Amino acid sequence: MALRFFGLFLVLPILAIDAAGLKGGTPFLAGLAVGGYALMQMIFQYPFGALSDRIGRKKMIAIGMSIFAVGSAICALADSVIVLIAGRFIQGAGAVSAVITATIGDLTNEENRSKAMALMGMSIACSFIVALLVGPLAGAKFGVPSLFWASFALAIPALIILAIAPEAPKITPIEPIVGSKIRRIFANRNLRRLNIAMFLHSFIMTASFFMIPMVLTQNEGYELETLWRVYLPALLCGVMAMGIGTGVGEKLGAVKSVMLIAIAILIATFILIVAAPRSFVFWVMALFIGLNSLEPLMQSSATKFARSDERGSALGVFNACQFGGVFVGGACAGAIYGGYGLAALAVLLCALCVAWLALTLGIDNPRRTKTVAVELARPLKRETIEKYRGVVECYRADKLYVRYDPTIISSKTLLDYLREENDGN
Repeated sequence: MALRFFGLFLVLPILAIDAAGLKGGTPFLAGLAVGGYALMQMIFQYPFGALSDRIGRKKMIAIGMSIFAVGSAICALADSVIVLIAGRFIQGAGAVSAVITATIGDLTNEENRSKAMALMGMSIACSFIVALLVGPLAGAKFGVPSLFWASFALAIPALIILAIAPEAPKITPIEPIVGSKIRRIFANRNLRRLNIAMFLHSFIMTASFFMIPMVLTQNEGYELETLWRVYLPALLCGVMAMGIGTGVGEKLGAVKSVMLIAIAILIATFILIVAAPRSFVFWVMALFIGLNSLEPLMQSSATKFARSDERGSALGVFNACQFGGVFVGGACAGAIYGGYGLAALAVLLCALCVAWLALTLGIDNPRRTKTVAVELARPLKRETIEKYRGVVECYRADKLYVRYDPTIISSKTLLDYLREENDGN
């Protein structure tokens, strides 16, 4: 994941400028070249996630990374903005974020899942820092096509790492579940609210990344090549907040409380941006702290609220909402900032954070569940297992697995019940 994002981040600081200078380039088409990747990610997240539930995670990651590599090569060879846009669309069609997140969910227990998500977030943040420093310098010296060739080349070690990585267990329902999978996902109140919250997170994050360089260069006197002096300490603060927030949320069982505190920090930050815009460098750090604290907790919560045998599909919807927020947030930020200025954009983002806070209040605090593996002489029906008090879900991998709430039922009581039911069949 980090290698893939490093390849993407390399071109972001200078892609719009390069696209506008290509044959047929216009500001609108340059923006489409930048944002088209997110649009295709939004469209293809669910199909990739759903297919990974059926044919396996590693196969879909390999397919997605190969598609990304092809798109990178097309971008590197582009001699017009239309070809560049086509390459960016193909890059985006390799939508493996949901599959990778689902794989982490499959390979980790719930006690460590938020930590794993945080480590993934930290690796992406480090990729961003290095790419932010290297991208403009390498692009200026070797040309933007060289950055796309680097993205192409980085797909190769990513595929090698994938080949030697452990295979996630193939999780299947005990028996076919009646009804549409996508309807069940949207019927899940916690997932539905979390999906909207992820859209708002990405909208606000993308709008903030649009706003920050504009204000720093236009109002604070920074040059493009000196923006890293603000980004680097802000990212380091964000990474530290991510680790602290994840540790506190998981250890104390207070994931929802940490998310509410982080959203409150964002609300206060946008209010202060309007009231004291000259302290903007400080507010950049506050934005990174709030946004970075939220992402791993939200991703981990999505894996917990989804059924294990539908995790890829559920995270496909979740990540589609994420990239939808990126696409819409970037477009809206440009229109509002250009037409009405910083204060109007900050007021809008503050209002969205207030709506986000209200939405999060209605989400259950993710339960700290455990899973027990069972081998039974005869199979039990899913409804027989899941009706028992304290059982969250059951599914098959190499054995029968039952996920339960240890505050309601002990593993011994659960196993005794399963054996009694099995003997009674």
